[in-house]
Amino acid sequence: MAEISPFRGIYFDSAKVPNLNDVITPPYDVIEPEQQQEFYRRSPYNMIHLILGMHCSLEDDSEEQYNKAGELFNRWLKEGILRRDPVPAIYPYEIEYRLSPSLSKKRKGYICLLRLEEFETGCIRPHEKTYEATKSERLKLMCCCNANLSQIFALYSDPADVVMHYLEQGRESSPLIDFEDETGIKHKIWRTTDKRILRKVHSLMKDKSIFIADGHHRYETALNYMRIMRERFPERGEKASFNYVMVYLANLNHSGVSILPTHRMLTEFNGFNVEKFLEKMTKYFEYDEFPFDEATKTEVLEQFIARLKSFERTGGAFGFYVRGVRKFFLLRAKKDIVKSFLQEKKFPEAMLNLDVVILTHLILKHVLQVSDEFLNNEKKMWYEHDAHKAISLVDSGQYKMTFLINPTRIDQVQAIASAGLIMPHKATYFYPKVITGTILNLIDPSEDVDF
Repeated sequence: MAEISPFRGIYFDSAKVPNLNDVITPPYDVIEPEQQQEFYRRSPYNMIHLILGMHCSLEDDSEEQYNKAGELFNRWLKEGILRRDPVPAIYPYEIEYRLSPSLSKKRKGYICLLRLEEFETGCIRPHEKTYEATKSERLKLMCCCNANLSQIFALYSDPADVVMHYLEQGRESSPLIDFEDETGIKHKIWRTTDKRILRKVHSLMKDKSIFIADGHHRYETALNYMRIMRERFPERGEKASFNYVMVYLANLNHSGVSILPTHRMLTEFNGFNVEKFLEKMTKYFEYDEFPFDEATKTEVLEQFIARLKSFERTGGAFGFYVRGVRKFFLLRAKKDIVKSFLQEKKFPEAMLNLDVVILTHLILKHVLQVSDEFLNNEKKMWYEHDAHKAISLVDSGQYKMTFLINPTRIDQVQAIASAGLIMPHKATYFYPKVITGTILNLIDPSEDVDF
C-alpha cells in the first residue's frame, strides 16, 4: 500500500531570491549543454550548481562536483538562501499550461513524501528502463547532499478526485509560491498543515498503487540510498526519513495530465539506403509518400504531421524523414503481421500494440539492425518531443534521420505498469515536467516522518 507523509519542505527565501526564474531549471536529464551554461550564469543560487555544476555533464563523473554540490546546499541553508518550514506539510501544486494556442490545461497535484518500496511489492510501479551510469552518478550526488533536490513525478488513480478535494479544502488561503515561468507555464503551490486533513489524505492513499511517470532513475537511486543508510544506521526504525522520497503526485484520471510523443533522432548510418530500407519495411508496413520542394515544404509538413496524428487512438503509424530525401514517409503497420512478429519475440499481450515497442524492436532493432549499445548511447540516439524541431534537426545535419511517433496513452502506461512490465527507454514524455527548485527535501537520518 502507498504510505505518504507530510514533511518540512525547503524553498528559496523570496526576500533573497525574489524571482524564481533565476534559480529554477528543468529536470537534470533534459537540460542541454547551452541551457546549462545559461543557468549557471543566471544566478549563483541557480539549481544547476547543485544538480549538474559548471561544465559538468552526466558523463563528467568527478567526485569534486558532488562534494561541491553538498557544500553549496548546506551553505545556502546556513545563510538562509533556502528556508525550511517549521512544521510538516503537504504542498498542493497547480500547473496551468497550454498544449496549443487554443488549448489550455490545468494539472493538479501535490508534493509529499512517499515511503520507498521495492518494485516487487507491486505498490510502486515503474514503466521504463533505466541507465546504470545515470543512477550511479545521481547516488553520489544524493550521498553528498543528503537531500531530494527535485520531485519524482508519479500518478495514482482517483476517479472522484477525493484526495485533491480534501487537500484544497485544508490548504492555506494564499499560495506559498506563485509565479509564471519563462515558457508561460503558471505555477501555484500552497501548504496544507491541518493534521486532520493530512491524516485523511494519508488514509485515502493507502489503497492506491503509485505509477512512476517521470523520475525512474531518481526513484531507484533513492532505493539505493536507503539501503546505504540502513546499513549505516541499523538502529533507526521504519519511520526514519531515509526510508522516504519526495514526490509530486497527480491523479491520472484528471484531464490535466498530458503525454507528448518522444520522436527518435538517429545519427549517421554508414551505407544507409532509403530505397533498400523501404523495401525491407514492406513486409511489415505500407507507406505513403509526401513529396515536397522548398516552396511547398511547410504546407506538406503540416499535412504529414496531421495525418500521423490521425492514428493516435488506433496506433501502428510512424513518420519517417531522412536527410537529403525530399519526401516525408508515413509508415502504416500491417497489424496482423506486426503482431505475429512480436508474439514470436515473446512479448506479452499488453505490449503487442504499443507503438514504442513496434518502433524499437521491429523497425530499429530488426530492420535497421540497431544494437542495444546504439540505443543506449545518447550521442547516437536522441529524443525530441516536437515534430517540427525533429525535422529541423535532421535538416541542419545534426542527425541523419528521425522516426516520428504518436504519444503513448495514459491508459497504456497504466496497463503496462499494472502488469509489471517495462517499456523501452523514453517511452513517455509527461508534460509539463516537474521543475527543479520549487520545494526540496532534507534527509536527516535522525528524523522520523510524521505518519
